[in-house]
Amino acid sequence: MNSSDKQLLVEAALAAANHRLEKHALSIVNAFPLLIENEEDRRVCASLIYFALDKRAQAIRSLNGLHTPQAEGLRYLYVSTAESADTQKICSLITGGQHGTECNC
Repeated sequence: MNSSDKQLLVEAALAAANHRLEKHALSIVNAFPLLIENEEDRRVCASLIYFALDKRAQAIRSLNGLHTPQAEGLRYLYVSTAESADTQKICSLITGGQHGTECNC
């Protein structure tokens, strides 16, 4: 399978999760080891699926042991409430921007 086909399947998993098609999204997540070679990327993508499915505990567990700015930003997002979320900080962590300068939040 070529990389664009793999990317399309990962995007389909995200779309399925966003549309609450849990069975479909999780089926594709089970195939992530075949689709996403890099373990860190695979775990970040899986955490996004779990978060979209409102499975915050699983989303956070997917990031265990990852200490990248992206993982830290997602962890911060997952434990924040809508009222307390600092969107500039989250965006800055996820994109690697300085003080949110790469964000259009």
